[in-house]
Amino acid sequence: MKLKILLLTTLAACLLPALAQAEGRSVNGDQHGQRQGRANQAERGERFANTDSNGDEQLSLEEVENAGAKRLVEHFDKIDSNDDGQLNKDELKAAHKKRVKRGKACKRENPE
Repeated sequence: MKLKILLLTTLAACLLPALAQAEGRSVNGDQHGQRQGRANQAERGERFANTDSNGDEQLSLEEVENAGAKRLVEHFDKIDSNDDGQLNKDELKAAHKKRVKRGKACKRENPE
């Protein structure tokens, strides 16, 4: 009996990630499939490539909207530092560094 329970538990644990992906949700994401936590450089690069539908190494507002990147859409004009209507990797990296730096400053000001 204990062996059956152990096998069923193991099987369920193995199938949960597959079921979550089949429903279009991320295993590490919330109920809407949004990523939680920090993305590493490889994940950011993969997301950029997936969003860049025409392969020009830049993201237009339309591409960002089609990808459903709500926060990126909201801040598109701020991130587009050369005002060409496109986001390149350097602009996104600069925005990321600025956001991380701002977060660290907030933590120093408000330690828990």
